Amino acid sequence: MNTSSVYFLIGVFVLVLALTSVAWHFSLRARRSSRLSWESIVNRLVWVDPKIVAEIALDLVHESGEPGKVPGREGLDSARIWEMIGGLEGLKNLRSNSQVLIDLAAHLQRRYPEALVVAEELRLDARELEWHVGRLEGAAGTGNLEISFPFYAQRAVATYYRMTRQLLTLYAQKNLSMLADLEKSL
Repeated sequence: MNTSSVYFLIGVFVLVLALTSVAWHFSLRARRSSRLSWESIVNRLVWVDPKIVAEIALDLVHESGEPGKVPGREGLDSARIWEMIGGLEGLKNLRSNSQVLIDLAAHLQRRYPEALVVAEELRLDARELEWHVGRLEGAAGTGNLEISFPFYAQRAVATYYRMTRQLLTLYAQKNLSMLADLEKSL
């Protein structure tokens, strides 16, 4: 057996080991989240003022969630957005809450399989929100937060707003008694 074959076998072994560990991690995570009650999932939400989220988001998008500023509405400046959302820490709270929103949709999906579509949309939106916040964290590390904040922060808030609307709509369609509690929490 030559050395290139040995290196190939070692590479294949490392790849299989990495894939197995990733599968194991997500399997444990799914099992753990399936045992959580709805109340324990909701209790993980960090409170963020929904009126502030709506005000920032609706400055960028229409009520329907479609992009575009509403005619006649004066835009918010970046200093005002920074103050309203609580800076980078407030955006990190939105990122954390986005994972809870996914868990809430997944919890509902166990009883109503048709909720899968909304759960997947929430996962995609959470990745978008994660990307925006990640860009801001990177900008903070390089000293460019002030330049990047207006662009990424408002989009992150709009994405979170869209996620909350999708989840509330899903719960409203199912006429669940938990809707009122969820509205209070969001």
